[in-house]
Amino acid sequence: MAQLSCPKCNEMATRGGFMAWQIIVAICFFPIGLLALLASRKPTKCPKCGHTWQA
Repeated sequence: MAQLSCPKCNEMATRGGFMAWQIIVAICFFPIGLLALLASRKPTKCPKCGHTWQA
């Protein structure tokens, strides 16, 4: 997983991933299901300060 630094405190945070339903739809309805991955990604949350941002 990708590591990003928090824009607020510079602590390393793990980038948010995709939700399970998005991955299942993408596999079952390939190639049209790939649109499910474009819907959204889980936001990235800093483990130290709790700041949430979309990365």
